[in-house]
Parts: sequence; structure tokens; C-alpha cells
Amino acid sequence: MGITVKDMLQLPSFRGAKVLTGNNNIQRTVSSLSVLEVSNADFSSQIVHTIQEEWYAEEIVISSFFSIKDSVKKQCEAVQYLIDLGEVGLILYYVGIIIPEVAEEVLQLAESQNFIIICMPENDYSLRYNEVIYEVMEAIVLNNQTINDNFVNESLEKVSLLPEHLQSVEITLKLLSDRLKANIVLTNTHMEIVNQVMWPRNSTLDVSHLIEEYAPYLMNGAKGQAETYSDCFVEYKSIHQKNGELLYLFLIKENSKLPTKTIDKISEVVQVAINLWGDKHNEISEYALVKAIINDESEKMRRLAHFLHIDVSAIQMMWLVYIQDLSEEKRIREELQDHLFKYYKTAVIQTIDHCIIVLLGNCSYKYNEYEIAVEYMDTTNSASFISEIVYAPRMRNTQEVRRMYQLVNSVGQKVHLIYEQRRLYTAAEIRSMKRAIDFSEQGEEAIEEWMSVIDPILDDPMSMRTLTTFLLDAKGSFDDCGKLLFVHKNTVKYRIKKISELIGYDVTVNSEFYDVYIACMIYRLIHR
Repeated sequence: MGITVKDMLQLPSFRGAKVLTGNNNIQRTVSSLSVLEVSNADFSSQIVHTIQEEWYAEEIVISSFFSIKDSVKKQCEAVQYLIDLGEVGLILYYVGIIIPEVAEEVLQLAESQNFIIICMPENDYSLRYNEVIYEVMEAIVLNNQTINDNFVNESLEKVSLLPEHLQSVEITLKLLSDRLKANIVLTNTHMEIVNQVMWPRNSTLDVSHLIEEYAPYLMNGAKGQAETYSDCFVEYKSIHQKNGELLYLFLIKENSKLPTKTIDKISEVVQVAINLWGDKHNEISEYALVKAIINDESEKMRRLAHFLHIDVSAIQMMWLVYIQDLSEEKRIREELQDHLFKYYKTAVIQTIDHCIIVLLGNCSYKYNEYEIAVEYMDTTNSASFISEIVYAPRMRNTQEVRRMYQLVNSVGQKVHLIYEQRRLYTAAEIRSMKRAIDFSEQGEEAIEEWMSVIDPILDDPMSMRTLTTFLLDAKGSFDDCGKLLFVHKNTVKYRIKKISELIGYDVTVNSEFYDVYIACMIYRLIHR
């Protein structure tokens, strides 16, 4: 299943290397290596997401930061990008030659998220990427040649250590596919594909046709090899769901046959994954569709959307409605349906845990879509049962839906510390909140730097209350701020003018107030 970072560091090619951050994480497993020399993390992200959304939970990256050597900001962006992908860590080459040193900002960011940065020996021109690549991959291949008795527990533990939203059947199949270098397909008893993971990911092998050819052997209970693809070896196992329904697990490997022990172990892992994360795995419903979108089960999502005649590509808007009392869930969902079906042709409304997920598309008329959300909050009879609503426009695809859902959940209850007087938030505000939360967790030095933005008024409670209420709760409205503070709007105008003069930022001008806005968020986070 790969080697640990600790074992990797014992290889001769790592002699003289130093672990700069993430020392508590060196028992993490590495099963692959990748080289990153792209200056723009967004460009690299597009490459990855165009193929298929992945979670690189056992990969470590090699880089020298050559193309971003002059920008600490871009280096931080690159590290954050790798963290967001789930990478184990980063091996940095040619420090002292390409970059003079690893920037403190980069180290603080990595350490705050337990991301491993390994610095190869500094000022050494003789270093070569291929030495580490060869030794690490050789160690991984040797370790992967046999599947030991702990394989099932190790595989499930790897999935259980992932973020909760990634603990799914499809992620399990992806990890197993990478381990076996084989195609893995789950079907129902009608041979309709439920999950499909290809190896390699861009493979054009027609697995559905292959399974169709192989099905007669399966149905007759006889062993056999489909003639159409003589270079493919197909094995299957029955998987039982909690409700008693059967699924079939197909393992399809090109050019070589999987050992019987391996097949048995793989099927055991999948069976436990189905028990843990695959309740009603072949269910056809809008609930199952939303779960598939949120859990990154792409093949299952496409299949369900086809059966339900829902065009997921039309989804451009998402609401996340968090409710406090599940006994009111049905009534709130019906209320949302009555309100939204007046405006949208495509509307999928389902509840996962305490969150009603609303996916919308094809707005019927040229309404201001934010005002539709405001109208609902102003007219609903269920306001007391709703803790928050997040309005997320411009969802270009289901990957963005999933990432926004994950982002909102990562912010969690801290939203109420930052925005005390509101329950409707935009996606942009959630992104700013996450940024403020990350800064607040980077240590005293980072917090002091942000507090310096509002330092002239930090010891003035009235000014701080006015500023935070104006920017965070009243969204820059003098009228609303006055109502919240129980003062006349002209009083608010006078105070804000004085505050702007003291701190040196005009907080009524969009181009100037963002740093103050973030500073106010951090202030509320650390003073609650």
C-alpha cells in the first residue's frame, strides 16, 4: 500500500534532507510521486478537474518553485492548491539556488494544515529529480507486489482518514483501482453500471460492452472468458447491500490476471465500504442524485440523472438551507418548492443531515436571483427554524456544487461568530470567511499583522462595534447599521467618516475596504 514518509526519508537519495513542516504527519503513506513546475496553480487545477475530480491522498509532489521563484504569494497559492487536492506533501529542490530560502509565509501556511515540506540539501547543484523518483517508486512497487493480511483494514483506514465528504464508495474504488492498476465496475443485477473507475483514468476501454459479453457466463454460474477482448481478464464477485439487494463487482485487468487472494481481499474491502457508505447504493431517486454529486460519485451521478431525466448541466444556482429542527424539515422543503417552482424550471430539493440542498437552473424570467432568496427569507413562516441560508450563484458544473458544499461545511458554526445579525450569506462572503478563519489560525504574528489594519480604533469599543456592524451585519448600509445600533443613520455616517480617517481606509469605497473587512472578521473570531 506504499511506504510511509518516515521510511522514504531513510532512502539514500534523501540523505541531508530536512523536514521543515508537518513532522507530526510523517507516518502518512506515499504511493505515488508527481512533478509540479507550473507557475499558475489555477491552470494546473483546470488540467486536473477537466479529466476527473480526484483526491490525491497518497501522492507527494516534487518541485523547485522555478516558475514562481519571485512570488511568495504564488508559492503560498501553490501550497494551498496542493493541500486542497489532498497531497501528502512537497519535496523542494534547489533551495539557495532557485529560491534563496523557503519563505516564512509558506512555512506557516503548511504547518497550520499539517502539510509536509521536505527541503532537499541546500545549495547543491548536483541534485537530480530522477534519483528520488527512482528510489521512491522502486520502494513502492516492491511493497505493492503482495497484498498482506492487513490489506482490508489498511484500505478502509485510508478512506476513513479522509475528510468526511470524501468517505464514499467511489473514492474507495478509486484507491483500489490505483492499487491494482485495474478497471473496477459496480453494476446492479440488470448489468447497469452504478460505479465505474478506469485505469488509467483516460482509458477508452468499453467496459460496458465487455461486461455485456461476460454477463452470460455470470448468469449461468459458469466460468469463462469473453472472446471480444481476449487481452482482458475479467473477474466478478457478488456484493450484498444492507437491504438485501445484490450488486456485482467486476475487476477488469488488461494483459495480466489478478490472483485469487487479491480478488477476495478487494471484494471484502468493497463489501465493507458498501456497508459503511453505500446505503441503498443502487437507489434511483433525487436524494441519491444529490448524494452522488456531493460525494463525487461521477458515474453514479450521470446514471441517476439519465434515469430521472434531470439535466445536471443546467444547474447554475445552489441554496444551502441549514435547519435547526428536523421535525420541521418536510414543511420547510415544501415551502421552498412552492416558492422556487415559480421561478425555476429545474429544481432539485433534498435534505442531507441538517442541510436542505437546493439545486436550481433555467430561471423562467429575468428575475434578480439574489432578490428571490431575499424574498424567501422575508416571507417564510419558518425563519425561526432556519439557522442560515447560503446563496451560491454561477455554479458552472457539479464539481463547483460539491466544492461549495464542502467549503460551507468547513466554515461551520463560525459563520455565526462573524455575522451576528444575519442568516442569509452569499458564496463570496463564505469564501471571505474561510480566508479570515485560515488567517486567524496561523498564529499570533499573522493576527497582529491583520489587527494593525484597524489598530487606531482597537481600544475604542464604540468605534469597533460601529465598524464591524456596518461592514459585516449591515453590508455597508447606513440605514441598516443605524437600525441595528439603535442610532440615526446620520450618526453612523459621522462615525464611519471618523473611523475611515483614523485607520486610513475609506470603508465606504469598495476598492479600499476589503482588508478592513477581513480584519473585522478576524477581530470577531478572536473576541468571541
